[in-house]
Amino acid sequence: MIRCLLLLLCLLVAGCTDYGPPIWKEIGYKGKARLNAYLAAGRFLERYGYTVESPAGWPDLESGAAMLIVPAAVISNESYVREISNWVAQGGHLLCLIDNAESHQDDWGNFSNRHLSRDERLPSSFEKWLAAMKLELGERGAASGKTTAERLNVDGESYEVFAESSTTVSAFGAPDAVFGQSAYGEGLITVMTDARPFRNRFISDHDHAAFLLALVKQNPFEGRIIVVRDAVQSLSDLLWRHAWPALIGLLVLTLFWLWKNMPRFGPLRREEGRTTMRDYDHHLEALGDFQWRLDRGAAMLRPLRESVLERAQRLAAIAQREDDLFAWIGERAGIGRERAERAMTHERPADGTSFTRVIADLQKIHLSLS
Repeated sequence: MIRCLLLLLCLLVAGCTDYGPPIWKEIGYKGKARLNAYLAAGRFLERYGYTVESPAGWPDLESGAAMLIVPAAVISNESYVREISNWVAQGGHLLCLIDNAESHQDDWGNFSNRHLSRDERLPSSFEKWLAAMKLELGERGAASGKTTAERLNVDGESYEVFAESSTTVSAFGAPDAVFGQSAYGEGLITVMTDARPFRNRFISDHDHAAFLLALVKQNPFEGRIIVVRDAVQSLSDLLWRHAWPALIGLLVLTLFWLWKNMPRFGPLRREEGRTTMRDYDHHLEALGDFQWRLDRGAAMLRPLRESVLERAQRLAAIAQREDDLFAWIGERAGIGRERAERAMTHERPADGTSFTRVIADLQKIHLSLS
């Protein structure tokens, strides 16, 4: 019965709730298109008979590669620069993308490299190599705005392309632009400062697809088209991008565990309760004080004197010295007759010193009779 009432109450509360109209939010592609921002461009080129590959790491340029589409951030060291330089000189076509180029960047959100300077985004070795190829990269300040292109020309043909970037490129002294080309050896170097016209979300806009096909046709040699999607990201960067809530929770939990379990500078001092227990010498002191206040120690002297007197009389009878017992005791103990008599007969010592002296003499007599 109670379960039925709870169920009815839940249904009543749920029915009274007005959630309002649904809110739709576009979050982007799924699956392969989310991992590869140039998937649509690759499939478009495959429709025209080209072989398009998108390897996970750095590609093998010596195995029949005719064109390389790569983000500038991937060309991160001198070794890659030398390999690309030799490959272009032998007839390769390099299409280098500067801003908004890596696949992990979101076309529906803010691109992470918009907040970084050109020096932070581009490897210095690659930028020096481009300068040697007569392709100068520049950067416009925030006050100057971004460089925008609406039409780009390739081999005399004009294409409607929308591109916008704060990074500029100039070839052979031409004005700053978002697009530039330079021949090197038997090959060609193309720089596009805004990669969005070739990405999945924007390649169907304007003449972006036709512009990409025109760039591919510029290479007279046949071969594979290789698209490099991303620079190599460290494990820490990947974790922070995709699992930062879990990492923050784990960090807080770790700090709490350390605070709880780390050893202190010393053990916690335990509060000691009041106790009525006393040491043995305290008990003796208390008993002695009681006996002294009771009868000045007469009760303690009496049994000791009786024991000493009994043994002294027995030994004196054996030695036939019963005529003067105290003289015989004093002679045997080495303390004299007067001290022996006082030790055996003095009932109430006047003070503690006298009591101590009597006890000491009785101790000597006791030892002499043993």
